Amino acid sequence: MDQDKENEVDTSGHIDSEPSKPDSCLFLILDENLHRFPFEGMPILKGKTVCRVPCISFVLATLREFDADSKSESFPSVDPSSVSYVVDPENNLQATQKRILPTIESLSSSRNWNWDGVVGEIPPTSLFSQGLGRKNGLTMYFGHGGAQVCFSRRRVEELIDFRVSGLLDQSEFDTKSPCNASVLLMGCSSEGVALSYLCAGAPCVVGNLWDVTDNDIDRFSVSLLQQFFDERYSDGNNTHQKRNISLAESVSISRSACKLKHLVGCAPVCYGVPVFLKSTTS
Repeated sequence: MDQDKENEVDTSGHIDSEPSKPDSCLFLILDENLHRFPFEGMPILKGKTVCRVPCISFVLATLREFDADSKSESFPSVDPSSVSYVVDPENNLQATQKRILPTIESLSSSRNWNWDGVVGEIPPTSLFSQGLGRKNGLTMYFGHGGAQVCFSRRRVEELIDFRVSGLLDQSEFDTKSPCNASVLLMGCSSEGVALSYLCAGAPCVVGNLWDVTDNDIDRFSVSLLQQFFDERYSDGNNTHQKRNISLAESVSISRSACKLKHLVGCAPVCYGVPVFLKSTTS
């Protein structure tokens, strides 16, 4: 791992009250009692990029693993052409479909990214597994809970077993692929399974600490997608190129999109390391 990258991991515990510098990140290491608290919503952390991790060695190991696979980028990335999504698989959140789908379709079609998605029905387990197995991918879920209706907790734990034991071979790849993609879980109390995805190999996972209202979390989700994927912004008169920000920073910025800024806006948290949108320009 590059020495410069290692120096970016700050273990001092000092929290600067100034806004975050671009690409900087504060890592929170919380025990089983403290992880329930929404520290990211405190005023001192407003506007800062914050990620939760099991331990600092997890950060270093994830970055070293990424170093072995990439020669041109400093942090894990999301390839915008390797995104999959599931929206309301139980088909009982019609308003969520109407709020989320226009943003997904606009982002995907306007740039010819051709995202794979399922709406209003439970996808085959193999489809969800394929999305998780994509290197530099992103699997997005908008529905109830932590996507257990699509991919059970037991299957996630199987991915952990395979990662730990190293027993996964090519013959098993079609049905039990490893977890390489980042994961977005926009359902109630999805943080528990979020940690399992992290242990299974996902570099970054976003989940909710508690139950949320669909109205407000949809506002958050729309803002998150726009912040992370939209490479341009308008000042009312002209369109400008936007700075590439991480998924974790997009989470921080999008809290303000919620009307219930504490009850819902503080629920989404980011686990793992910052991941950035892979540049589509040559």
